[in-house]
Amino acid sequence: MKVSPVGMLVIAVCVLAAVACWVVGYFGLPNEVTHRNLAENPKLAVSVTSGKTSATRNTSSAAGLPASSTAVSKPLAQLDKAAKTVDLNITTNQDMAFNGYSKGALKIAVPTGWTVKVTFSNSSTIQHSVGFTDWAHRQGNSFPAAFSHSLMQGFQSGITSSHAPVSFQFTADKAGKYAMVCGIPGHAAMGMWDEFDVSDHLQAPTVTTAKGTQKVS
Repeated sequence: MKVSPVGMLVIAVCVLAAVACWVVGYFGLPNEVTHRNLAENPKLAVSVTSGKTSATRNTSSAAGLPASSTAVSKPLAQLDKAAKTVDLNITTNQDMAFNGYSKGALKIAVPTGWTVKVTFSNSSTIQHSVGFTDWAHRQGNSFPAAFSHSLMQGFQSGITSSHAPVSFQFTADKAGKYAMVCGIPGHAAMGMWDEFDVSDHLQAPTVTTAKGTQKVS
């Protein structure tokens, strides 16, 4: 079939327009839409909000990452001005999860000997608590403290949204694999636990989820 010069011109214009649209879309849209450079997609925010929220990624200095329905204002983890100290802002709500993560989906790692300052808040009427115990006890009914003072006050009774946040701190002085758990009976067995590691080989704390690992800085 012969194509007239006008037809050829129309085809050429259409091809050029299609190529232009592809170029604009590929380079103009974010990686998570185009799926290019998957190794860098998505780049973890340095400040992390709750994972199930649709919160905007924050690139300020601190660290972190998915079940609450409201974005948290503080990053999950950030370095304190004091040397070798990391602040953990642990939140929960009606879900059996810490900052939106449960059953080990969240891993926080700190260098051996660092001080860990924890602020725990609960936005639901269901009682929750947080503490750090041996890995083998993460789904049990009793939770021996992994470190001195690594269980919050009222660990077995918990707090609700009517309580002020609870703060405590401990020194992660023993390298190994541990667990962050809720001390309310039955909650850890239902999956309310995540991983907490202490390593002789780390230079700074890290936060890891399915999206990747981010160093706290």
